[in-house]
Amino acid sequence: MKLLGILTLFTLAQPLWAESTDVSKNPALGKTHYQQDLSDAYERIDPAKDGWDTEVQGSQYDDQLKEFTHSLLHHEVPKSLAPGFLGHEIRPAKLITKFENAGLTVKRGPSSPKKLPLEKITHQWPAKLSAQIKITHITPSGCDALVTFKSPLLQINTQWRCTWTNANPPLLKTLEVLDYEEIEQKGTRLFSDITASAFGKNPSYQSQLLRSTDHWRLRLPRDFGLDPAANHGLALGDVNGDGLEDLYLCQQGGLPNLFFLQNPDGTLTDFSAESKTDWMDFCAAAIFVDLDNDGDQDLVVSQDFKLLFMENMDGKGHFELSFGIGTKAQTFSVSAADFDQDGFLDVYICGYNPSYSEARAGALGEPIPFHDANNGGPNIIWRNNGDWTFADVTAQTGLDQNNTRFSFAASWEDYDQDGDLDLYVANDFGRNCLYQNQGPQEDGKLPFFVNIALQLGVEDSSAGMSTNWGDFNRDGWMDLYVSNMFSSAGNRITYQKQFIPGANPKALSAFQRMARGNTLFAANGQGGFKDVSMETRTTMARWSWGSTFADLNNDGWLDILAANGFITAEDTGDL
Repeated sequence: MKLLGILTLFTLAQPLWAESTDVSKNPALGKTHYQQDLSDAYERIDPAKDGWDTEVQGSQYDDQLKEFTHSLLHHEVPKSLAPGFLGHEIRPAKLITKFENAGLTVKRGPSSPKKLPLEKITHQWPAKLSAQIKITHITPSGCDALVTFKSPLLQINTQWRCTWTNANPPLLKTLEVLDYEEIEQKGTRLFSDITASAFGKNPSYQSQLLRSTDHWRLRLPRDFGLDPAANHGLALGDVNGDGLEDLYLCQQGGLPNLFFLQNPDGTLTDFSAESKTDWMDFCAAAIFVDLDNDGDQDLVVSQDFKLLFMENMDGKGHFELSFGIGTKAQTFSVSAADFDQDGFLDVYICGYNPSYSEARAGALGEPIPFHDANNGGPNIIWRNNGDWTFADVTAQTGLDQNNTRFSFAASWEDYDQDGDLDLYVANDFGRNCLYQNQGPQEDGKLPFFVNIALQLGVEDSSAGMSTNWGDFNRDGWMDLYVSNMFSSAGNRITYQKQFIPGANPKALSAFQRMARGNTLFAANGQGGFKDVSMETRTTMARWSWGSTFADLNNDGWLDILAANGFITAEDTGDL
């Protein structure tokens, strides 16, 4: 079905693609009266009315720290200081260079040995520096804060511990610098944004990709599968055999998926309609993979509660649907591996929401219990029969163990170096799984997997978003990185007495762990792992989604790239 065909179902005051004013504004902003069934929820948003005095304090601390940093950056005397204020040097006098190459210098420094008056803790700030503040912990008389200073070629990451008076508003008594890191790029940025030059000549770029989520929420009915909370993936692969990687983008329901061929000059040409891959249903993930061993890239697309296997008919990017099947869950990611070593690549899908035929359904649903849910949709391993048919062998291979945990991503690797592929699965609301490949079963065909994440200490109970493998320390063993969500609000409230009074200490620790952020597990060379997240400074990547190991500066060492963010509003009081 083409887009214009769908548009005939509606009477619009203006064309779907037309500009409108204030599309990003929430019509509820500024309201003081709400429907009765919503009034209780809005009351609980206000911490002063919900018993969370520490959050009220945190908001005041945040305002005062913003005034403090603004004054420093503009060489003014802060109004937020208590008489007799003392603090550490905000930029330590002795900085130690931890890393340096042709384009980047990283310096760190210990905090001052003693607190000093205001005039001795500041320094001349670079031009056009801005500050961002996140309050992460609160005590009756103080707080910890993550503070980031930025300019085009400089970023300063620092952590402060502050004490305050009990005045209204509170005044800053002391400031201790717990940690300081300064990252400077030399000359030019490491990366340049070439999005517009690559996509710019395609009408779909202007009319679709440059539109915000709010734009489409005002124009597309939710029945199309429009879900601002859902992720939408992409696939890269050389589809037409010219040696250049091409791009496939999954979009919201009601918008066509887009397929772009890369040109020799690096620009992209929209080939969506010609390729017959411009599906308009809700699609969350896709992968290019040679399913029939004919030397070209085929395409697998997760389409809500269906999986589509599309054959590259001519090796030039013209596809036909060769196999499609319904799934028992809304699929949010797809991975491929020859797990049974028969010469054909098999497909593993991560299930999130159960299908409508199951106990419950719907976006985000009701994970129960929240921190250790086990009522999500099942993941499925599809065995490739080699003739464009695929069989669900999840139960036969043991991959149905702990298999309803709202999974977001999976990655294959022979982590134990025994010659077969193992599987790690990152779950959003349940503990993660590491399925160890036990080798062929008695029939000699299918291997059997056992979830040993608990035994190896890699369950990583948090909001798992992505997972990937890489030998970051070059010891010959593959290490594991899992992206989760860092939450400053979560770090604050889970350490307060009124958070789940009487909770089991183990359960309370699990909630606190959920807010910490990402995890890096280093292989110990004996088939196990050690959590080295804190000492390697790899936890803090904000609200992380995808992540990957990559040698970004060609120095022979793997770096980590983590994509983060979520729906943004003018209010910065987010998670």
